[in-house]
Amino acid sequence: MATEEIRRKRRRPRRHRRAGLPKTLPKIFFCGDPHGSFEHINEAALQHRPDAIVILGDMQPPQPLEVVLAGAISVAPVWWIPGNHDSDTDAIYDNIWRSTLAAHNLHGRVANVAGLRIAGLGGVFRGQVWMPEDAPNYFCPASFIRRVGLGNMWRGGLPRRHRTTIFPSVYQNLMRQSADILVTHEAPSCHRKGFAAIDRLAEALGVRWAFHGHQHEDRAYGRHHGILMTGVGYRGITSLTGEVIVPAQLDPREAAALENAISWAEGHGAAMKAPSRPAEVKEESESLPTERAVLQVPLMDPRDEQEVRIAEAAERRNLALAEAARHERRRDRELGEAVAARAPGGRWKRMNLQRKKGQKS
Repeated sequence: MATEEIRRKRRRPRRHRRAGLPKTLPKIFFCGDPHGSFEHINEAALQHRPDAIVILGDMQPPQPLEVVLAGAISVAPVWWIPGNHDSDTDAIYDNIWRSTLAAHNLHGRVANVAGLRIAGLGGVFRGQVWMPEDAPNYFCPASFIRRVGLGNMWRGGLPRRHRTTIFPSVYQNLMRQSADILVTHEAPSCHRKGFAAIDRLAEALGVRWAFHGHQHEDRAYGRHHGILMTGVGYRGITSLTGEVIVPAQLDPREAAALENAISWAEGHGAAMKAPSRPAEVKEESESLPTERAVLQVPLMDPRDEQEVRIAEAAERRNLALAEAARHERRRDRELGEAVAARAPGGRWKRMNLQRKKGQKS
């Protein structure tokens, strides 16, 4: 009897166990938005010899990826996700998606990179398609194409701009998978401009690390929902262990805004005394109608009427920019709803769980 029980137990299928992490973590570099500059990536790869390189979007290469990243490719495989600026022009799009590295696009899938599973979600949320806290206007690219019509298609498919838009279908497909690392262009909710949807995706995947770009800031958030989350800044490089290989540079738009703030204050006669803290320059989200920065000019001396007027003018400008951002999001949402209402079929709707009156259960 005992022998038969042993045989039955041996015939049982083995339980699926999640593969553990390797004993030694691989040296993987995560690169923040290059925006057309790749020399720092090539130099860091040649100097540190990593096992793999992952670029977090907004590459905007002036030449095909295999050309601008020739030095890095000679050392380690290069993987990438798209950013919102990677569909700005036909040339940029072709230099990425028609390069020999096109197969290393991590967007919407999980790939084995240096022994670890990395899940990628590139692009950004756009109100015309889907903002995570609202019901989506379009569930997948096919439903979007059915509404926009042949005249608005680009190369027989999605408009170029929406090639870097996050669709709910891609997001939900990732939610059913598992990975060790999540790389996104959008930030999680621990960033003031981030999205809780990124947190939910990271938890569903069961990742231990999450890296994002887009915000042009080096951020070490620590553990958020039990996940080590890191933001990699403008042209910066960070390793899997959190070591900053190449510090992020100051965003040129922020630098220009800082110079404008100082020259503006000097031009209005404000005495530039040694302030207790530098002028803060904050970048509004890239969905603003214009690429202008929100300025916060510190008050040098509250008794100086001219400085008070400058601070008040900066505050009015901030309010106007915030209102413009709200108006654009509202306009995109209304446009998406109007287009969806005019075209029959294909629209994703929430399930109505309430039964009609008189309907038997």
